[in-house]
Amino acid sequence: MNSSININKRKKVSLAFGGGGAKSFAHLGVVNVLRENNIPIDFLATCSAGSLIGALIANDVPKESIMKKFSEILKRVTWFRPTISKKAILSQRNFQNIITDLCGDINIEESLIPIKIVTTNLHTGKLHAFSEGNLKDAVTASSAFPGMYKPVKIGEEYYVDGGLLDSIPADICRDFVGENGIVISVSLDGYLSKKIESINIFSMIYRAVYIPLINNREKIIEENSDIIIKVFDHQEFNFKNWKEIFRFYSVSKMDNFVKLGEDAARMHLNDIKRLLDIEIIKVS
Repeated sequence: MNSSININKRKKVSLAFGGGGAKSFAHLGVVNVLRENNIPIDFLATCSAGSLIGALIANDVPKESIMKKFSEILKRVTWFRPTISKKAILSQRNFQNIITDLCGDINIEESLIPIKIVTTNLHTGKLHAFSEGNLKDAVTASSAFPGMYKPVKIGEEYYVDGGLLDSIPADICRDFVGENGIVISVSLDGYLSKKIESINIFSMIYRAVYIPLINNREKIIEENSDIIIKVFDHQEFNFKNWKEIFRFYSVSKMDNFVKLGEDAARMHLNDIKRLLDIEIIKVS
């Protein structure tokens, strides 16, 4: 006997994925737990590196295939490809190859789960959430942090990391599912270090960038989320451990991030099930 959900009697469920570099593998852990417990996923709104994982999830790429692909890339090339450009220091070719190899060269609207991919339009200075067009291009743009990666030209305009404006797009999820739907936001933030006495130029720049971003994202997710899964809220967030977002080159680190996502999701399972308030129908 298998369990399935009567789709006509349930609320729509959406997930908001924020960025966090390699920490975004925690999103994969959250989804593993939801699927194990027959929690449906009707919509994804993603940003930055969360868009890479979100795109793979939206196209039903198995966790094992994702981990295998990352492992293969790590074995044969250096993860961080330098680029000769006045616009950036790193190439996103690895991101592009992963999407193409695992999903094909498809459009966003072909995804099995509807998804919106958040970017920042450099021309207008406004947020743009892609729901159609080339999947690989949108994912690359969404995670193109200025200075680190090149802006991505889509059509006649350039786009960069959506995290500059809406790093955990719970508001986009709310618009999709409505007031009666369920928005689950997955935050990869830790708490800000209070050790100001050891501050240096790098940590000052880090705080200057991070403080306005975290205040903006907290406002958005608190106003629009039914459940907020905070995977790293036990971890002090400072310049030193911030560097863990670059640990794409460590399979063991990525495995650990997946597990942390699973553990955090399990802590919220009962609350999610209560919100769903649906009938589980046994199907032979």
